Amino acid sequence: MLRPLRQGGDSAGMGPAAGVWVTLHRVGRDTAGPMDSLRTDARGTYRFGYTPTGAADAVYFASTTWGGIAYFTAPLRTQKVLGDEAEITIFDTTSTVFPLSMKGRHLIVGKADTTDTRTVIEVFELSNDSIVTLVAADSGGAPPTWSIAIPASAIDVRAGEGEISPDAFAASNGRVSVYAPIAPGLKQISFSYRVPLSSFPLAVTAEVGAVVFEILLEESQGAVAGEGFAAVAPVNLEGRAFRRFLAQDVKPQAQLVVDLPSSGTPGENLYIAGLLVAIGFLMMLGLTRSMQRRANQRAASGSSGPSLRPREPDAPLHERLAQEIAALDATFAKQESPSASVQQAYETRRTELKAALADALASVQTAR
Repeated sequence: MLRPLRQGGDSAGMGPAAGVWVTLHRVGRDTAGPMDSLRTDARGTYRFGYTPTGAADAVYFASTTWGGIAYFTAPLRTQKVLGDEAEITIFDTTSTVFPLSMKGRHLIVGKADTTDTRTVIEVFELSNDSIVTLVAADSGGAPPTWSIAIPASAIDVRAGEGEISPDAFAASNGRVSVYAPIAPGLKQISFSYRVPLSSFPLAVTAEVGAVVFEILLEESQGAVAGEGFAAVAPVNLEGRAFRRFLAQDVKPQAQLVVDLPSSGTPGENLYIAGLLVAIGFLMMLGLTRSMQRRANQRAASGSSGPSLRPREPDAPLHERLAQEIAALDATFAKQESPSASVQQAYETRRTELKAALADALASVQTAR
């Protein structure tokens, strides 16, 4: 592999990053870990030689750290990788908080349990459309890099498994706050909490809107009221049936209501780790279609629209899908003894992502 490692965010634009450590990683169901590391040369280039081993579906990628922030390549799909596929872009940082766009949002509500509460899982696909990595300032009382409202009645708020460390997660005064760095591109954030049955109907505000907003209800009598939301085919996760409601291009501050019966057959707490592995594929095709539709509209109008970045407002779709595959594999590799349903959900989502990636790459080739 040979490709300049570039630094973004300076006044001169893009340039090589010399003398930076780059590490080659392997993530598979059999083993996972770093394979080799080296420093970039004066041109910001790096080269690794490796032979794929073990499980055939293992993922290989390179990473580096700049300003305390880790950056990664997309998964290396072949042994010989050149050009954009091996490029790592690193960014300067800022503690000046700015809005992040909401590409996808999930809200999953479980059945009533024996404590007369329901477990709620929320998952967000955020996009930093700038050319700098957003970080929290070191001073006390500094604002978080991202924050969202939760019901005032929420208890037992917990960070979910994923890209955000529990140490960078806080919940107080009806809000969840994240203090982790958020680099340009997509990042997934998830958490869970419990709410009393008396909290329903539950009012929810889409503070910054969303490209795709999905709601899953583990109650056959559940319903969602809100502009643009429609019931779609139900799904089964971890052997449990969920009603599914979907909306696209949800406006900022849009109001919706989740209505559930005040009582019901008690169920077990949601198996959060398995669900977080499983739910992502449900909205991926809708999100992909929405992004492609927006890209086509921009191309037709001859304008890319307003942006904080000197390049496209989003990383290319095929890059984001490839990163999602790598993140999915890394998450699954952490499961010591995955159940059959988690294994099936993992394989289903991976297949969906690979199909979406193939379509996105075909669109790139057609455009060229």
